[in-house]
Amino acid sequence: MNIISKISIKIRKPIVKIIEKPTPCTYIGAGKANKIGDILSNLQIKKVFIIASKSLLKSGILNNMLQTINEHDISYIIFDAVTPDPTFDIVYKAQKLATGYDAIVAIGGGSVIDTAKAVNAAIVNNIKPEKLTGLLKVRKMPLPFIVIPTTAGTGSETTVASVISDSKDHTKKQILDPRIVPMFAILDPELTINLPYNISVFTALDALTHALEAFVSKYSDEQTDRMAKTAIHMIFENLPKIKEDPSNLYIRENLLVASFLAGQAFTRTYVGYVHAFAHAIGGKFGVSHGLANAILLPHIMEYYLPVCKKRFAELQISNNESNENLSEIELAKKFILSLFELNNQCDIPKRFNNFPESKINDVIHLAFKECHGTYPVPRYYSHSEAKKLMNKVCSK
Repeated sequence: MNIISKISIKIRKPIVKIIEKPTPCTYIGAGKANKIGDILSNLQIKKVFIIASKSLLKSGILNNMLQTINEHDISYIIFDAVTPDPTFDIVYKAQKLATGYDAIVAIGGGSVIDTAKAVNAAIVNNIKPEKLTGLLKVRKMPLPFIVIPTTAGTGSETTVASVISDSKDHTKKQILDPRIVPMFAILDPELTINLPYNISVFTALDALTHALEAFVSKYSDEQTDRMAKTAIHMIFENLPKIKEDPSNLYIRENLLVASFLAGQAFTRTYVGYVHAFAHAIGGKFGVSHGLANAILLPHIMEYYLPVCKKRFAELQISNNESNENLSEIELAKKFILSLFELNNQCDIPKRFNNFPESKINDVIHLAFKECHGTYPVPRYYSHSEAKKLMNKVCSK
C-alpha cells in the first residue's frame, strides 16, 4: 500500500505544482474590517449575502461593518445557521437563500468560511455542494467573495480547500479547487481579542499544524518553506503570551498573519497524518479540529523524526538562540520537545476524552483512506505503528 501511495504522490506532484493557487487581495490591521463597504462599492455590488455566526451577531462586533455597507446603499441578508463542523445540509440551505445575490461575504472562523466557499461554488455551478467534493470540480468562477476571519488558525481565507461534514456517514469531505479562494481577505486583530482563551489556543495550534505539515511535506519548496518557517516562529513567539495579555493587538495581528502564511504554505503542499487522523476523530466523536490537531501534532512529528532531523533542527535554530554545540539530532529532538512543552503551556490535554480504544481501528481506516495516495507525508505509518499512536491519545 505504501509503495502505491508513494507512486501516486510522485505522479501527482508535477500536476499539483502547475495548478495556480491565487492569493487574495489582503488588508491587515486594526479597524480594516470597516473597509468592507468600500470594497463592495468598488466591485459595484448591489446585493450581498453575508454568512456569520449567531454569536458574532449578538456580540455587536458586526455593527460597524454593517453600517459601512448601509452607507453605500447595498442591501444584504445574514445567514447565521452555521454550526461547528458544518454539514452539507447547512450548505445547501444557505445556497438556496443566497441564489440571486451579487457577492458573498464570510465573517467568522473556519466553519463559517468553509461554508461560504461551498455555498459560493455551488450557487454559480448550480449543483448540490456534495457533488463538488474532490479535486477541481468547480467549473465556473464563483461570485465576488470577501472573507474576514475572526479566529487566527484555519487559514481558510487563503486556501483552496473547504471541509464539510457528511451527516450520513459522519466523515469530513473536502472541496479542493483554486477557484474557491476568496477575492479579498481582511485580517483585523480587533475581531479576535474577545475570543475565549481555549478557542484562541486551538486555532493557533491548528495554524501551527498547517505550517509544520507544509514544512515536512514532500511537495515543499523554497517558497512554502519561507512561509511555513515564518509562521512557526511567529506562533511560538506569540501564542504563549495570549494568556497574560489577551487584548494585545500586536500579538493578535501576528497570530492572524501567521495563520495566513501557514494557509498559503499548506494550500501548496497539502497536509499530512495529523489532519487525516484529526478529521477522522473529529468527524466521529465531535472533537474540535484545532484540539484534535494539537493533541496529535507532537506525537506525529516525533514519528517523522528519523527522516526529518535536518528540517526539525533548522526550526529549532530559528526558534531558539541557545543552541550552541548541539548536534543535528539533538537540535531536532529539542524541537519535538518544544512542541510537547507548548501544548503544556497552552493547557492542551494529553488524551481525547471521548475517543475510546474500541474505535481505534475505525479511525485508522478513515485516516489511511484520506492520507495515503493524497498527502505527501515524509514517512508512512504501518497499521501497527498507527495503533501505537492511537493508544497514546485515546481515552483511558
